[in-house]
Amino acid sequence: MSASAEKGAVALRLYASACPRNDFYLERVETISREIDLCCTTEKVMDEDAITAQGFESVCQPSYCPGCRANHAALADADSRYLPVLTANGTPLFWNVPPSDEELRSALSKYL
Repeated sequence: MSASAEKGAVALRLYASACPRNDFYLERVETISREIDLCCTTEKVMDEDAITAQGFESVCQPSYCPGCRANHAALADADSRYLPVLTANGTPLFWNVPPSDEELRSALSKYL
């Protein structure tokens, strides 16, 4: 997998904050993509303008993180798409809380 565009490859983008847990999330995406032999590119997007342009929101706090579940549980609009957001070819797959490995494997398998 490379960050460069590859013809026919699924473009996976993780819209994320600077939280180090997002690095682990992206590693999981890349590992599972390799395991299922998915032809894809991966990219981590942290640019606030790019995130806002997609309609995603960040409620991440740079100094303290209780975790995605706890951070999003108290939000008034549980249907909003808060970071981290994983997209495939521009379609949001997961948002608010990172998926389990099985959920991720199932979603990515649809692009084989």
